[in-house]
Amino acid sequence: MAKVRTKDGIGHVVTKKKSDKGIGKKGDIIVDHTSKKTGKYDKMNLTKVAKAKTVKEGVASTRKWHKDNPQKKK
Repeated sequence: MAKVRTKDGIGHVVTKKKSDKGIGKKGDIIVDHTSKKTGKYDKMNLTKVAKAKTVKEGVASTRKWHKDNPQKKK
């Protein structure tokens, strides 16, 4: 498990799944981030989306995505 804070100030948790429940299969790399507006956790399977095979690759892909797509401030 790795906790990641992006330039936007959004917190993420990148983990490797240990069970077959929920999104993805056992062994997939998953990123969780909470939305301040809804208070819900959004999960994304980085194994499918970014072809990440390790947590370290998942952290790098999360940071790269947020660097390329900065959050717009209103």
